[in-house]
Amino acid sequence: MTKVMTILGMHTLMSNQQYYQALGSSSIVNKEGLNSVIKPTQYKPVPDEEPNSTDVEETLERIKSNDPKLEEVNLNNIRNIPIPTLKAYAEALKSNSYVKKFSIVGTRSNDPVAFALAEMLKENKVLKTLNVESNFISGAGILRLVEALPHNTSLVELKIDNQSQPLGNKVEMEIVSMLEKNTTLLKFGYHFTQQGPRLRASNAMMNNNDLVRKRRLADLTGPIIPKCRSGV
Repeated sequence: MTKVMTILGMHTLMSNQQYYQALGSSSIVNKEGLNSVIKPTQYKPVPDEEPNSTDVEETLERIKSNDPKLEEVNLNNIRNIPIPTLKAYAEALKSNSYVKKFSIVGTRSNDPVAFALAEMLKENKVLKTLNVESNFISGAGILRLVEALPHNTSLVELKIDNQSQPLGNKVEMEIVSMLEKNTTLLKFGYHFTQQGPRLRASNAMMNNNDLVRKRRLADLTGPIIPKCRSGV
């Protein structure tokens, strides 16, 4: 082995990190030769995410009272919220005029919560982002949410990825068919398992973003009037 390494010009053993450190150094970093030990990369420990400190009951009351200072509600990873309380949030959001972002990631939400949120979307006029990722919502619950989109013109981002059970090809095809008919949603957070639906959903979101760009351009410059051809 030593002879082979000598022929190949390999005189030291080092890890990738040691190698790149050597490239950037004018001195010899590894001086132990063939007897050297490859040193593992020392990674800094990443601290655990702090628990969500949101007061569930107080926040619900603020939504009910239409608090103008409450624009974002984050219940992420609070796993002891009762299902009736989550449904009460959906009910309170129906008539709320200020909350623009609602997130319930990792709250063990299920289909009844999704059904309640779907009904909320039909009446709410200001919510822009809804995130229900990493829960226990089935394909039926997800479909109900997407089916509510035609009744809502304010929501621009819907995130549904990483549910406990795969949605399945049939549900994915139904979702993408409805997304193609929607003209207001700009971001859809879900990783389709099949390339076909994934591409169609991506194109649908690109088309919607292009429509927004054209509307903004029209607002700035006014309607584009085609020029008459010379000599006509």
